[in-house]
Amino acid sequence: MKFIHVSDIHIGMSPDPTMFWSEDRANDIRSTFSNVISKCKDEEADLLLISGDLFNHQPVTEDLDYINNLFKTIPQTQVAIIAGSADHIKHSSPILNYKFADNVYYFLDKTDFSFRVLNKTVIVHGFSYYSLEDSTPIINSITPADDKNIHILLAYGGDSNHSPFDVNKLMEKNFSYVALGSSHNFQPVIENKAYYAGSPEPLSSSDAIDHGIIIGEINDNTRLVQNIKFEKIAKVAYIPINIKINGSNDEDDIVEIVVREVIKLGAQNIFRIKITGLRNPDLEITREMFSQKIRISEIIDNSTPKYDFVKLSSEHPQDMIGAFIRKMTTNSAELSDIEKRALYLGTHALIKTSEKSEN
Repeated sequence: MKFIHVSDIHIGMSPDPTMFWSEDRANDIRSTFSNVISKCKDEEADLLLISGDLFNHQPVTEDLDYINNLFKTIPQTQVAIIAGSADHIKHSSPILNYKFADNVYYFLDKTDFSFRVLNKTVIVHGFSYYSLEDSTPIINSITPADDKNIHILLAYGGDSNHSPFDVNKLMEKNFSYVALGSSHNFQPVIENKAYYAGSPEPLSSSDAIDHGIIIGEINDNTRLVQNIKFEKIAKVAYIPINIKINGSNDEDDIVEIVVREVIKLGAQNIFRIKITGLRNPDLEITREMFSQKIRISEIIDNSTPKYDFVKLSSEHPQDMIGAFIRKMTTNSAELSDIEKRALYLGTHALIKTSEKSEN
C-alpha cells in the first residue's frame, strides 16, 4: 500500500506580506499543492494523508470547491484530511455540510473517529480541531482496536498547546504509520513510523531550506513501513548567505558579490544576507542597495567600520575620540578579535555622536 503524506499547506497564505514577491509566494503554495495531486497520479498512490492546516484560514465554499475539484482528478487515490489549528472548524463552517468527492474523507469529529479504506483492510484514525489551541492529549488515548489491519493515525500537534503526546507511548501503539502535522519542517519522530511532513513550501525565513512531501509504502502482510522517503517539491527556499568584505569594498563591489551568489543559488529563492568583515565607515549596507529583482528578506550587517586609528588619534588629541582610541590601544599585546571589534564600534559611535552634535 503506497501513501503520500503532506501537511501545513496553508492555502490562502501570502508569506512575507510586506515584500514585492508576496503574491508570487501565495501562488506558489497553490501551484505546489497541485503538484502534490499530480504526484499522487505519477506514484499511483493508494492514499493521500493531509495532517492539518490545508488552509491558512477556515475555508469557505469557494475554497472547498477548489480542493474538491483537484481531488476529483485522482479518483484512484483515497484522500484523508483533518483540520488543524489554522483551518479549525467552527459550528457554522460550510465544511460541515459540504459534499466531497467519493474518494475524500474529511474528519469532522474533534475526538477519535476512524474509517476504513482500500477494501476495508486499512483503517485511518484522526480528529479535527475546533479551536486555535487544544491542550487535550487526545493522541495518547487513540489505540488501534486490533492487530489484523493496517492502522494509520492522522494527528496535528505535539506541543503543550496543541495535542501534546508521549513519544514512548506512541511507539508502543500498533500504528503502521503516524502522519503528524503542525511543524513546518520535515522531522522524523519515530523512524519508519511517525513523521512530521512539514509544509511543502517554506512559509517564513526561519523555515528549513528543504521542503516537500513524504512518500511511503506499507507491507500488506507485515503491516510495517517497508519504504519511506522525503521528496523535495518546493519551488522556493529561504537561503542564508554569508558575505565577508574588507574596508576597500565599495557599494558596487558588495552588490556584485551578492548578485553573484544569488545567481549561483537560484534567483527564484529568497535570501537572508549576513555581512561580516570590515567596511568603509561612510558606507551603510541596506536592502535598498539591491535591485527589486533580487529577493532579499533581510540584511544583517555585522561588519565593523574600518578606521585609521593612528591618524584619528592625532586628529583628536584633546577629545573623547582620541582618549578612547589611546585607552584601547595602550596595551602592547595584540588586541583580541572582540577587543578589535569594540575598538571599531566604539570609535564609530563616538564619531557619529560628534557629527550629530556639530549639526
